[in-house]
Amino acid sequence: MILAGLAVARFLHFSALMLLFGCSVFPLYANRPGGELQIRLRGIVVTAAAVALGSALLWFAFTAAGMSGRIAGLADPSLLWLVAQSTGFGHIWMARLLLIAAALVLFSRTSLGPIWNIAVFLSALAVASIAWTGHGQNGAVAGVLLHPVADALHLMAAAIWIGALAWLLSLLSSRTQARRSEIDYALAGFSGVGPAVVACLVITGVVNSLFLIGPQNAFSLWRTPYGLALLFKLAFFAAMFALATVNRFRLTPRLAMAPNCAAAGQALRAFKGSIAAETALAALVLAAVALMGALPPPTD
Repeated sequence: MILAGLAVARFLHFSALMLLFGCSVFPLYANRPGGELQIRLRGIVVTAAAVALGSALLWFAFTAAGMSGRIAGLADPSLLWLVAQSTGFGHIWMARLLLIAAALVLFSRTSLGPIWNIAVFLSALAVASIAWTGHGQNGAVAGVLLHPVADALHLMAAAIWIGALAWLLSLLSSRTQARRSEIDYALAGFSGVGPAVVACLVITGVVNSLFLIGPQNAFSLWRTPYGLALLFKLAFFAAMFALATVNRFRLTPRLAMAPNCAAAGQALRAFKGSIAAETALAALVLAAVALMGALPPPTD
């Protein structure tokens, strides 16, 4: 019960933080939406921040219950306060809660501009802080800093990709007249950072695996629950990468070279289906990550 609740809480929190940072940072490297689209972007970001706050409370409560070994710990004020004030997890959790709350206030009161950029920075810190509350703390002395830094970069790169997918899906579902131009600008912007994001995910993923899996366990992952979850995550990631390759080298040129409105409409529908499938796979990746965080890795 506690393990399942912890995994669900982590999934909700990860998903919300990915959208919070990934969607809010999108205008900084791609297009800056205006009018109705800017209002929609702010709505997505503010909603993500609110869900991140609620799910953070759930994550903390289930973690405290896990430390006590009893489900009643979920509603034990003395236990919750003890975990908050006397554990590293509690200290980082409170700091993340403050970061998310501050970002929520700033995003809800501003449009794109300097204040928005500050809120994006706070969101990035909130995402990165996850690395210091999970398995990223594991490792030998030489990896005390390398492992959490690699984990933080891995999380932020994932957020950029997932946030871009969510915003592209929102644009493809829009019925505004500016839809085509906004999509073109968004695709051009994400295409510029996409390769760097994938490279960062691969490199930091390898570093994390060296600490959590170890070369000695690489060929026996299927023997442990953590290893199975990791294998599923890798399979979902590979499928995402395959779809992203199709989008980049087939569907994007097809959309750009559409000779008429009918052809453009067909290309847009195909692109929307592909982005929706890629987003669904991203959700499965996050589910696997949430489960992995609640399971002991082979090197633990």
